[in-house]
Amino acid sequence: MDLYIGNLPPSLDDLGLKKLVEIYATPQSIKIVKENGISRGFGFVKVADDKANIVLCGLNRKLLEGKRLCVRKAYKKSPQLNRLFISKKWREKAAEKG
Repeated sequence: MDLYIGNLPPSLDDLGLKKLVEIYATPQSIKIVKENGISRGFGFVKVADDKANIVLCGLNRKLLEGKRLCVRKAYKKSPQLNRLFISKKWREKAAEKG
């Protein structure tokens, strides 16, 4: 199962997140989302379905470097939300160009 982990501290890298998750379960994959090499403050972790609830309960609201983590089941973006996101980015770029 894929889990969303939000409110990550900027100093946390993939290896740090892996070590954090390994306390509760063996992660199958880990990805901290970055933009221009800088963490956007959230990431995704894939764990076995039977271990997902253990990870979720163990890490949700955990305090890490002064930030309280937010862990939820990850959902794929709907096509409508994706279009809205792309549309917003396009409008922002158009506004920058003047």
